[in-house]
Amino acid sequence: MPAPVGIGADPAETRRLKWEAKQLEGTRPLGARELYRALNDALDEGRDEFDLSNRDVRLALILMGGLNAALVIFASQSKLNTLPAIERQIEFGVMALYGLCAIAFMLLAINALRPRHYHPNYDRWPSVRDDHPRGVRYFEDVVTRDTEAHWRAWQDVSMQQLNAELAVQLHSMCLKNQARKQALRRLNASLRIMTVVFSAILLLFAIFRLL
Repeated sequence: MPAPVGIGADPAETRRLKWEAKQLEGTRPLGARELYRALNDALDEGRDEFDLSNRDVRLALILMGGLNAALVIFASQSKLNTLPAIERQIEFGVMALYGLCAIAFMLLAINALRPRHYHPNYDRWPSVRDDHPRGVRYFEDVVTRDTEAHWRAWQDVSMQQLNAELAVQLHSMCLKNQARKQALRRLNASLRIMTVVFSAILLLFAIFRLL
């Protein structure tokens, strides 16, 4: 590393040395405390994304409730009994299809909101390594110890082990977010199908009334 510049040094040389120092600062590996902060920030972002996906599921449920309410109002106010028998059976058949779609939607919503646990697998991580997680943060590891043993584990844990456990938690959170996103895609696809079927009910009724 360049030697410090003394008093009376060339200002251009001083600026060059500072620029080189900044370049070296940007390429060095993160220190233990910097890594801890970076992992915590990434974990917070993962939790925020998971919370947003919960809101997306609730929004889909609200939209589904609006469709169901509109169908109930339509069925009670549209005088379906005035239609000819065949046309009335077609309408009821499409409504039955809508009911099946609604049941499928509810099952998908339950699956999307179902708590998921991705406990890390340490089989390929030798316990003799200095960075092997001690299990002081993840709740499924914490509850396997009594209070005193948990406190002793915290006293013995190193910064490297703590960072490793944070990295493992972040990986588990990413797996949960991925599973939630896939469930949301299926849920939204089901909601689109319900909307199409509901539109078909209204369209068929309008066509039958005009005939």
